[in-house]
Amino acid sequence: MNYARSPFNEMKTYMAAFATAEACDSNTALLASGELRALEPIFNIYGQRRSFSGPIVTLKVFEDNVLVRQLLETRGEGRVLVIDGGGSKRCALVGGNLAQSAQNMGWSGIVVNGCIRDVDEINACDIGVRALGSNPLKSNKKAIGEKHIPISIAGSLIRDGEWLYADSDGILISKMELSI
Repeated sequence: MNYARSPFNEMKTYMAAFATAEACDSNTALLASGELRALEPIFNIYGQRRSFSGPIVTLKVFEDNVLVRQLLETRGEGRVLVIDGGGSKRCALVGGNLAQSAQNMGWSGIVVNGCIRDVDEINACDIGVRALGSNPLKSNKKAIGEKHIPISIAGSLIRDGEWLYADSDGILISKMELSI
């Protein structure tokens, strides 16, 4: 099966009508209860998908991307990998090869509380990527980290299985899938 053309990559069309600002305006009760939250605006936008969404897979690593690779080489099925890289800007956790793999495997997007590299390659990929910035240095390869745990980034606690919605205005985290 060619994941690049699979049904869960057709979200781009679906997401074209989605706007985080409208979601905030129409879900004030969810915002007030904390079931819907906006991440602090600290991320730069990369990749061809300006808008993306999906169920969240969480990962906590520090300057080590072995677990990032392991996850992005599995079937994404429209999910979003949210990586807590500790906010480190000393090396990159995602590069062009991993972004291409994520696209091919059907991931909707990647959010990195850290850096990426190979920006031009990532910008050529049909995937949404958010990161603090770019750094040409590669990461360590020790396979140290934790998958599927609650992580805290950009002012919000994020849990595996919650939903992420991103567009040019920002990133929303929801405890449940929003009906748009």
